[in-house]
Amino acid sequence: MKLSVVLLACVACALVVSGRGPVTSLSHLSVLEESKTQPKEVVLDKDSQSDKYGEVAFNHENHATKNYNPDGATVTACTVCHHTDQPAAALKAPLKTSERDAPLTAALLEKADAKPVKTCRTCHLQAGDDSSPIPTVVFPDKTTPTKLTNEVANHNNCNVCHDKAIAARPALKGKIPGSNDCVPCHKPLG
Repeated sequence: MKLSVVLLACVACALVVSGRGPVTSLSHLSVLEESKTQPKEVVLDKDSQSDKYGEVAFNHENHATKNYNPDGATVTACTVCHHTDQPAAALKAPLKTSERDAPLTAALLEKADAKPVKTCRTCHLQAGDDSSPIPTVVFPDKTTPTKLTNEVANHNNCNVCHDKAIAARPALKGKIPGSNDCVPCHKPLG
């Protein structure tokens, strides 16, 4: 426990010194690059470049424990979002990167020797951030590569899943946001 507190303090200090700013809330550890602790809530697009749309509160606990899969009968697998946390044989195009021999589950993460889970922003950087390469993919309906920035990755994952849920269960229309519903997820700026 003491080691965890010391490590968290070191990371917070490093973030302040590096200019990334202070850790303002322990419930929003999304500033860390990886963790073995499942957060209850995460803030997506915390530093949005949009003048119109701000951050998105994402309830990780609900998505990880309730029947939020599009079918409404099962829990969404961790690997739906944490796609690199599965064996290479389980990857479906256009996914290419695999970093685990077994699919990530809550039980796997609880094991003492489990490696931590990376945050989205570890690989999917903000547009204009050249600190490391941003993954690209050629979607089946496109001819040119698309940079998978954090915005593109989040919109693809979240919107596609919500649209599938609405298609499978039309009663959800208006109760969960679809592809064209920005404000239910994004908190307006201003």
